[in-house]
Amino acid sequence: MNAREFVEKEFLSRFFQEKRKFTGVELEFPLLSLEGGSVSEEVVRGLIAHLFKNGFTTDGTDIHGNSVFLINADGDSLSFDNSYNNFEFAMAKDENLFNTAIRFYKLYQLVQNFLLPNNHTLCGMGTNPHQQKAETSPVDFPIYCTLRDYLSDFSGGYFHRYTDFPAWLSSVQTHLDVTAVSLPRALTLFASMDFVRGLLFSNSLPFSGDTGHENTLCFRDYLWEHSGFGYLADNTGPVCGEFRILDDITDMICKKSMFLSYRDEQYKMITPTELDTYFETEGIPSDIDGYLSFKNVEITRRGTLEIRSDCAQPVGAAFAPPAFNLGIFHGLAEAEQLMQDFFAHLPAEIADSPSRNKILRRMVINGELLPIKEESVKTLLLKLVTLAIHKLEERNLGEERLLAPLFNRAQTLSCPAKVTKERLAKGESMKQIIADYANPEYVI
Repeated sequence: MNAREFVEKEFLSRFFQEKRKFTGVELEFPLLSLEGGSVSEEVVRGLIAHLFKNGFTTDGTDIHGNSVFLINADGDSLSFDNSYNNFEFAMAKDENLFNTAIRFYKLYQLVQNFLLPNNHTLCGMGTNPHQQKAETSPVDFPIYCTLRDYLSDFSGGYFHRYTDFPAWLSSVQTHLDVTAVSLPRALTLFASMDFVRGLLFSNSLPFSGDTGHENTLCFRDYLWEHSGFGYLADNTGPVCGEFRILDDITDMICKKSMFLSYRDEQYKMITPTELDTYFETEGIPSDIDGYLSFKNVEITRRGTLEIRSDCAQPVGAAFAPPAFNLGIFHGLAEAEQLMQDFFAHLPAEIADSPSRNKILRRMVINGELLPIKEESVKTLLLKLVTLAIHKLEERNLGEERLLAPLFNRAQTLSCPAKVTKERLAKGESMKQIIADYANPEYVI
């Protein structure tokens, strides 16, 4: 089959649909036992029963017929993502992000109302603070089990030893409805802002005793890129380059790897092969259901631009990343100019590098100073936050209220990971920090 035409049909055709006005949000949070050990199986089953009693129905089961995906009348889906240590709220898309946030906080409280009396909690962190004691076996769902098998083959040397890492990483993913006309510019912009989101939203610290990463603020990046997924051609990490037309996006997607096929309702690991080669030779259309890619910014088959590199936030600020991303999208031209002006003042060897986005993102997440005056970085962040607020205010839907934490973060060049490190250095307990980051009234 013609691979390029196939990719254009599967990935780009939906961007030509009318009424591109929705925003979708997926929010993951660590699920913890407050006793510090593994999540109780009894609590997991009790939580599912609790949700059934409150209007949810089964939307997917594991291989044993146990409910692991649940959905309500609004279309909001709750599930255990990869393992029972990670709980996800996949919110139904909406034209009003503030409405989505209202629904989320009601559902969050519903879940916590069951968990807290049972000595468990959700927590707003990007890495599970109980990882070293948690049972990390995957949920018995075909794709999760297949991915664990795949990752288990990569450990040592370039690859880290945490082959179970999807079991205890949590992020917030924003899905933007973008028109086909705007897609190349939007992808270029959000890829260039990867380091900006790292400055504002990093919240995944490495674990005590993990040497060599003491300054890391977003351990998630390292875990993704130095796993078996990093072995693939171009399926993880920052997106680099400029996309001028849709053909540039097709070129990028064609160079991503297929490492799973999906046939006869089963996933099967295959030799990693670039899409353009795979679908010109052995591929059949249904195989695309086995396609997975984990870049920091993605073009999805749902017809959305997905920003997926933002860490889960303290619950009180859970919607700060989606609101920021939405506001920037509605200020596309202004944000482009702000970024161009900033890059013009960077050293030429970075500003002109094809790997600029990767270089800047890695500096930020590794806790390094950017090669420019600190005041210039603060100015950029404040201008971007202000732009996002103004663009959301223009929508007159109340969405700008979700950005409340970001002015302080921009002014102080802080992020939740830095706050956590400072509190631990002062002698505060992780138990108290977990409680604060689980509290929807606590905002940093």
